[in-house]
Amino acid sequence: MALALTDNLRGIILMSSASIVFSLKDGFAKFLGDTYPVTEILWIQYSSMLIIFLPIVVMKYGWRNLRPASPSAQFWRGVFSITAVGLFYLALTDIPLADATALIFITPIIVTILSPFILKERVGIRRWIAVLIGFGGVLLIVQPGFQEVGLGTFAGLGAGFVFALFSLSSRAVAQQGSPLLAVIYTALVGFIGMGVFLPSQFILPTQFDAGLFLGLVAFAAAGQALLMYAFAAAPAVVVTPFFYMTILVATTVGYFVFGDFPNLLSWAGIAILIAVGVYIALREAKAKETVE
Repeated sequence: MALALTDNLRGIILMSSASIVFSLKDGFAKFLGDTYPVTEILWIQYSSMLIIFLPIVVMKYGWRNLRPASPSAQFWRGVFSITAVGLFYLALTDIPLADATALIFITPIIVTILSPFILKERVGIRRWIAVLIGFGGVLLIVQPGFQEVGLGTFAGLGAGFVFALFSLSSRAVAQQGSPLLAVIYTALVGFIGMGVFLPSQFILPTQFDAGLFLGLVAFAAAGQALLMYAFAAAPAVVVTPFFYMTILVATTVGYFVFGDFPNLLSWAGIAILIAVGVYIALREAKAKETVE
């Protein structure tokens, strides 16, 4: 029992650290997005991830074990990841960091809606009610009719939707190998896919901005590692709620760096999305225990 408690605590610390690191990475992306195309930021991020993690994977598994069990599943998982991150970075160029981050957390709601159709999972009435309440939280953040709803808002919502597809595809490939291998496949898709846009959209970074890109890459790699180790240390139902710290850190970064701060209605919507996300995670865990 004491060992389980230690594992859970380690997982919570790792997930909280991942939340902080990812929020700092997003702050770099928002700053760089004012000057550089999103496609260039994505290419630098994913190509650097490939350079960082490929040697580690090769030393651990060997070249022969790099071939994925299902290339098409890994490909689409990579496409969903890159599209979602790209839409999120696009949202950052138009709306506050905290609002963009909060909109990402419609992902559990979308996963709940799509699960019966894609994964053939049964969703109970309580989770459907949580979905409706969650959409109420989204409306409080977007505030249609009270403020202008622009490209950034739609990009943020789109990112949340595609992240749901990424989450579902991750479940589908979860048994096909190490999560570290999945990071390599995704990075490879990003390296090739975003590389197509480089000849027409590449802007040579200044010396100062090169340092910012280095920071973005470092935080992205550290966040991925912390996230994987968090899920390895403790059950998802234990550590997932602590990923919502991302919103609090994003709000802090947005306020002190960019001068943005959510209004009261947005805070109400953020609180609702966090509560709904945690509730859905707990209900999913209970449903799995019942099946097992």
